Amino acid sequence: MPGKAHQRRLTRESWIICAFNTLYEEGVDQIRVERLAKKLKVTKGSFYWHFKDRSELLDALIEYWNREMTKTVLENARMFHGDPIQRIFSTLQDIITNEKTKYDPVVRAWANHDPKAKKIVEKVDKLRLSFLTELFADAGFSAEESEIRARMLYYYVLGEAYVTKKESKALRLKRIERKADIFTRKS
Repeated sequence: MPGKAHQRRLTRESWIICAFNTLYEEGVDQIRVERLAKKLKVTKGSFYWHFKDRSELLDALIEYWNREMTKTVLENARMFHGDPIQRIFSTLQDIITNEKTKYDPVVRAWANHDPKAKKIVEKVDKLRLSFLTELFADAGFSAEESEIRARMLYYYVLGEAYVTKKESKALRLKRIERKADIFTRKS
């Protein structure tokens, strides 16, 4: 029995994910209620059931990026029981396997023009760097070495998100053990 009573109901997260994909494919300027509703094949009323306005959606979007691309990585690494060097390897593997930096370039481009997004990106950068520094400290490096290695690894991973779009995930994963070895080798 098709009809209005049987229209599918979208969740708040459905809208966020659609906006996230739009951000990635088309940029923040294309995240508009009408466009998203059309992509989701629903009315704009569905949007307003979940969000007060576009600004609230953008706030939810940047928080989604923070949660899904940062907090889940940290949680997975903290649950890993084993050698600290293996934890670094496992963290890198998680980032590549689950494409956790895929969206960083577009989020950072957005943050260049949006003070709210910029504030969250800066917070995420501090959190990620602090976490990586802890990983290296757990692996036995001095505070200074841990911070330097954390920054090098972080900048490498972010840079890879910008320049390896054409490099296959399989190739990146194949090289991950060697990369982890280089970053964790003690002189």
